Amino acid sequence: MNKLQELTDKLYNEGLSKGQQDAEIVLNQAKSEADKILSEAKNKASEIEIAAKKQAAETKANAEAEIKLAGKQIIGEVKQTVENLILTKAISPDIKHAFDDTAFVRTLITTATERFNPHDSGNVNLFMIVPEGQKNAIAEYLAGKVSPALSLMEISEDSRMKSGFKIGSKDDGYYISFTSEDFENLFKTYLRPKVSEILFG
Repeated sequence: MNKLQELTDKLYNEGLSKGQQDAEIVLNQAKSEADKILSEAKNKASEIEIAAKKQAAETKANAEAEIKLAGKQIIGEVKQTVENLILTKAISPDIKHAFDDTAFVRTLITTATERFNPHDSGNVNLFMIVPEGQKNAIAEYLAGKVSPALSLMEISEDSRMKSGFKIGSKDDGYYISFTSEDFENLFKTYLRPKVSEILFG
């Protein structure tokens, strides 16, 4: 009976010991796996945080760059508007007054028609465009002022033109415009840098 008891106890103790060892191995493996999962989670969280900070910094930098660019554009537009207002106020009234002066416009027409000969030859096939309602008066004026060949040029009217005239060569397919808007733009081109320097340094 003692032998049986001893054997039973031995088997029990060995089984218990083995069970404890197996349990300890499983527990250690579980702890190791948990530590690994926790470490990976911390690393992933750190990567996400770094990426989020980088994205936030890039977004901020882009927003600042766009704001600066928009600011420069607005300043540029305001400067240009101020320049245009000053130039228009300074130039437009005098130019409009000049183009309202029939004698001035006729002098321009005479000079342009007499000098408009790009090939320096006697045969110049010119055309002229004038504001609506001025064709007959200009044709009559030119008849007694320019050479017979030029006085026969084709004159047409354009209802969109407010002042001045356009003169061109039919053979070469181009024209030169002498309107108040053209003179205004010409003067603005030359005066704008000076006005800008005076206003903005």
